[in-house]
Amino acid sequence: MPLEVAPSPAVGVLMLPGQVPLDLVGPLQVLHSAQRMHEDLTIRYFGPSETLDWLGPLALSGIEPLPRASQDWDLLLVPGQYRQGIDPSRQPLAVEWLREHAPAARTVMGICSGSLLLAEAGLLDGRRCTTHHTLLAQLETLAPGARVQGDCIFIEDGPVLTSAGISTGIDTMLHWLTRRFGHRLTLAVAREMVLYLRRSGHEPQLAGWLEGRNHVDERIHRLQDALSARLGERWSMADMARAAIMSERHLRRRFPAVAGMSPHDYLLRLRLQLARQLMDETPWSLARIAEEVGLGDDRQLRRAWRRFETGSPEHGASVGSQVRPDPLRCLLSQFAVPLLKAASVRAPYTRMHRLENDDPSFRAFSSKRSVT
Repeated sequence: MPLEVAPSPAVGVLMLPGQVPLDLVGPLQVLHSAQRMHEDLTIRYFGPSETLDWLGPLALSGIEPLPRASQDWDLLLVPGQYRQGIDPSRQPLAVEWLREHAPAARTVMGICSGSLLLAEAGLLDGRRCTTHHTLLAQLETLAPGARVQGDCIFIEDGPVLTSAGISTGIDTMLHWLTRRFGHRLTLAVAREMVLYLRRSGHEPQLAGWLEGRNHVDERIHRLQDALSARLGERWSMADMARAAIMSERHLRRRFPAVAGMSPHDYLLRLRLQLARQLMDETPWSLARIAEEVGLGDDRQLRRAWRRFETGSPEHGASVGSQVRPDPLRCLLSQFAVPLLKAASVRAPYTRMHRLENDDPSFRAFSSKRSVT
């Protein structure tokens, strides 16, 4: 098989019918932002068809034919498709092309249902991988030799990166950008994209920030917003009732009915979520992390951890972080807490979140000096 060496660094994007808009344009925005900051980065788009119907009357054109010769891509990106188009058997040309040419790429990235195409092409055998949480069973069927994981937003195993998709494609591409170009470029891209909170790969797809939010009770959402923004404070049931504008008795009944857990368990889960992120993003001790998230000391953190997690906090930190802290991340750690405490703005419930510019978390962030 002839090998045609592409200029480095180069990215190839496999274009297929019915691709999920954010699966495609989310990672591409990261690449195009990096492209403006790194002039050698080139991006090529190719697929079985020169044009694609995309969103309603919108179509994509100018797509190159599938390359006949394998190329030494730095990255081969395979975005996901909507449910009606995710049966890999409907894409025989793409699957066969991936089977023959993807091994020549330095990294192959499957976003959302793109992981199914990689599985059909035999690229996931013996590897850890993931996909959208609604497609995990299908991925296990297509790749019986793979180790499918549903408790993370992306996984890197050797030259293969797989992602849960949708918004997590952005996190996955930022991870690759860090691996390929380093933290400084990634930080500049994240700043340009106004991405104040970068998620690590181990974070569950249905993370603590979203857990218990699938309801329409505005008063409970109001309380959940307040808890997310003020995790370090002491919260009594009376405090929670005032935030929700209801009686304590009604709150004790209503909160479990819509959120599936008690208010105090919900608060504890949020604190553990933030603690896990701080373990990944900072070099801090467990005692300092416990204090920052409102658990007092490391003894209380361990007690809370045993209720909802497996293993010890030290074990969770060691297996969770795919990129251990380096000097730049240690420098950035002083900015992490106010940003992570405002993490609810990353949830898809932003219309319900009423964090304003005069919120203490935002004031704390805006008062910091930018790091370049």
